[in-house]
Amino acid sequence: MKRGFRVQGSGFRNLVSIFGLSVLVVGCSTPKPSTLDPEIKGLSDGANAAYQRGEVERADALYEKALKRARLSDNRVEISRNAYNLALCRMVEGNLDEARGLLNQAEALAGVKGEEAVRIRLAESEVARLSGAASESAQLARQAVLAGADREGRVHALLLQSEAAFVSGQIQGARDFHKAAKSGVSGKTQALIQARLEAVAVGLVQAGVLVGDVGALQLSRADWLKKAGQFKDMVTALNDAAQQFEKMEKWAEAFDCRIRSAQSLLAAGNREAAVQAARQALDLAERSGLASQKALVAAVMKELN
Repeated sequence: MKRGFRVQGSGFRNLVSIFGLSVLVVGCSTPKPSTLDPEIKGLSDGANAAYQRGEVERADALYEKALKRARLSDNRVEISRNAYNLALCRMVEGNLDEARGLLNQAEALAGVKGEEAVRIRLAESEVARLSGAASESAQLARQAVLAGADREGRVHALLLQSEAAFVSGQIQGARDFHKAAKSGVSGKTQALIQARLEAVAVGLVQAGVLVGDVGALQLSRADWLKKAGQFKDMVTALNDAAQQFEKMEKWAEAFDCRIRSAQSLLAAGNREAAVQAARQALDLAERSGLASQKALVAAVMKELN
């Protein structure tokens, strides 16, 4: 759920190379049971279900219909709610200008405090982040906290501020925001938030302001991305972890990452990349000399042939 965004400046390119483009940790806003118009509720419920399944185009079409119905019936609450939800879809689809315009509409109707206001500020911060506007992203994240963000909202806001500080070259500030965000993490913290926190940690370790194992952090990031259902990004993180483990001559750990990558790519139908990952895994199996590893690679290669 991400892709193809407008990039501004070399700082943002560096951010992308370290953090990736994972987006949408702010969830869709669901209608309350007391929604008066059953048509709006039906459209919104169907759109939310499609969005959770990753069917963003389907969700987009349904949210757009719900928004039109809300405008027709002059339902201010549902206009704001569905404008916000449609904005999330447009953000995922890479239409950042459209997403920003819809969020502005939602903001005008939602007020400055409360759960909906927090959601909107966080989404606006994400749009700014993806547009390469780090300072604007940080400012909007602070506004989300002022609007009454709960614990998970504050963790998200701190993450956004850490990412913005890092890309702006404020490495110490990025470390402080990251530390504060990590201290607020709970069992309810979304997997994609956790993955992005690990990505920031990688950047901080590489910048020399945080002590850590880059390979282990990349592997942890891959596991969080798996939990979030972000399998394409998971493969990227696995490959990044493998490269780090190879530098440290941790052949068993590197093999595990490469073979996991090959299996995921095979399942996704990306044969060329799967073959490359399998060959890398085979080389690592040769280094380790473990028969079990060679057998696993052989099984994957057999499926590829």
